[in-house]
Amino acid sequence: MTQKLKTFREQMSSLVMALPDCAFYQYKYLLTHRRMCRFHQPQRFSEKIFHRMRYPSPLFSRLADKIEVRSYIANTVGPQYLVPAHLITERVVPETFDELPKSFVMKANHSFGQLRIVHDKYDEDPAELACLANLWMTSEFPMRMREKHYRYIRPRIIFEHALLTERRPPDDFKFNVFNPGPGQKPYIFIQHMQGRFEHLTQDLYLEDWRPAPFQLLHQKTSGRPAPRPDQLDEMLQIARRLAEPLGYMRVDLYLHQGRIYVGELTLTPGAGRYIFDPKEWDGLLGTKFGWPEPALREDLPTSGSGTTAATVRVATLE
Repeated sequence: MTQKLKTFREQMSSLVMALPDCAFYQYKYLLTHRRMCRFHQPQRFSEKIFHRMRYPSPLFSRLADKIEVRSYIANTVGPQYLVPAHLITERVVPETFDELPKSFVMKANHSFGQLRIVHDKYDEDPAELACLANLWMTSEFPMRMREKHYRYIRPRIIFEHALLTERRPPDDFKFNVFNPGPGQKPYIFIQHMQGRFEHLTQDLYLEDWRPAPFQLLHQKTSGRPAPRPDQLDEMLQIARRLAEPLGYMRVDLYLHQGRIYVGELTLTPGAGRYIFDPKEWDGLLGTKFGWPEPALREDLPTSGSGTTAATVRVATLE
């Protein structure tokens, strides 16, 4: 029975992936939100995210590219907020790791979740790491939900400095920034993520660090409020400035040893599968999501590292 069920699910998955856009997105939206999506006039937060997935601005690809976006971050808020990078490459071989420090983070620039923390490279098999990295570059995982802007990112691998304390990654602060329109104050809620790769929890706060009046379904909370970060005002300033051109953006920040780092910028969080409790917040947040979005400029600065060469050494850390 288990094998038959697995075969059935695989067949259904293949059928769903073969659907044309008009049917695919409605099926996925209905499956998640139990209603139809109004693509012609999106109003809810979830509808506007699905609209972005279906009709992305060309600029979204550059903002979602973990390499290309580094120049936008550096020019908008300053290079001091970038996670130091060691190497960017389009091809990883076992010898690649000879150039890297003992500890580092390896991740793909064109997707999410394809990340490996290497605590000690001498405990790793370089051939296995190279195989994993090259597999990531051929993966089309984001296209399972047809987040189309990922399709136009040139796959590469970036090796970054590992932000670790006692072998653990720092807390993750995801700033969801809503820009209702000219002359209106942004609305922000923060996802505070703790225990990545172990026992992940997330708690939601408003920008004054009061608990948010809503939760996200299927997410485990820590059960206890966290102290207000000393750097919260600076993090809010960074998030507002980076998100300013758009009606909505999620700005992911790390706080490590008193310093703030920008992890990535997210345009379609959860592939449109954020389910709010109470559910009316899907509509309320939709009203704060400026729409239609402003005409987006396509002249963001491009990254000077790795745009033409196959492998570029970016930084050397002591």
